[in-house]
Amino acid sequence: MFEGQPKGLYALALANTGERFGYYTMLAIFTLFLQAKFGYTATETSTIFAGFLGFVYFMPLIGGILADKFGYGKMVTSGITIMFFGYVLLAIPTAADMSGKAMMFGALALISCGTGLFKGNLQVLVGNLYDNPQLSAKRDTAFSLFYMAINIGALFAPTAATKITNYVLSGVNFTYEPQIPSLAHQFLDGTIKPDGSVLLEQLKAAQGYAGDMTSFCTTYITELSRAYNYGFAVACVSLIISMIIY
Repeated sequence: MFEGQPKGLYALALANTGERFGYYTMLAIFTLFLQAKFGYTATETSTIFAGFLGFVYFMPLIGGILADKFGYGKMVTSGITIMFFGYVLLAIPTAADMSGKAMMFGALALISCGTGLFKGNLQVLVGNLYDNPQLSAKRDTAFSLFYMAINIGALFAPTAATKITNYVLSGVNFTYEPQIPSLAHQFLDGTIKPDGSVLLEQLKAAQGYAGDMTSFCTTYITELSRAYNYGFAVACVSLIISMIIY
């Protein structure tokens, strides 16, 4: 399987591994970030997430058109650079106001556009390695190796996102509890129900927090959002590695 493959295959495969690792690290925590940071409901979060994925899968069409005009290599380089700046915007802590939301949506636009330039065109570069008749018989095997590398990147991404979130929270003596962000936003908005108040009190006690409830809700949301920012920063590092390899 590996014998006789051009070296360019391994460079492209590893570059894609890094990019997919960053992308799926971001994807693993993105909806949780929206709910924790901005207090979006499950319906609102799903709508944003679906819209983002829709653009991610549509933009390669535009990327292919541009590549035909400007070259596949240039589009791959442009795509990974644009994606990087998108992840940087997500990694920067912001307030949960309109400016923070604008930065978040801007980051999604950059990531979807960058993915459109990068994703399909990198596969074309892999295929172009086998235009030589002496290598054409190895094309199918090459794509098997290439997609194996993609799956490796995607496999470890959720674990990395979980580890970094737990690590950051442990630094401020918190543990991750999925029910807290929603209840905390409800408490701060004044929409929490009596049974929710009771549950939130129990969760606050379990976290060992000694302050009042308002302080607890604000602090937990802030620290959890910061933990997710670190997760997005991992995606930034992953893309830098991909750039270097590519």
